[in-house]
Amino acid sequence: MTKARMTRQRKWAQANPKAVWAQAALRSAINRGLVERQPCEQCGAVPADGHHDDYDKPAVVRWLCRKHHRAFHRKAHD
Repeated sequence: MTKARMTRQRKWAQANPKAVWAQAALRSAINRGLVERQPCEQCGAVPADGHHDDYDKPAVVRWLCRKHHRAFHRKAHD
């Protein structure tokens, strides 16, 4: 990973502490067996990322493959 990318990620993390918390909580829930990873809700691909619509509900996610997750964010920022 390049130094510039790490800096971008750190800046994002500092600007979005609630998102970082929700991601950590989801990761913990997955590791503890409380939440099970699912295939992408659009194409069925595995693996899929958990996308939070509401950071106050860290275990409630939509599962999207990397392609559809990126497309979702591009569409949301149009």
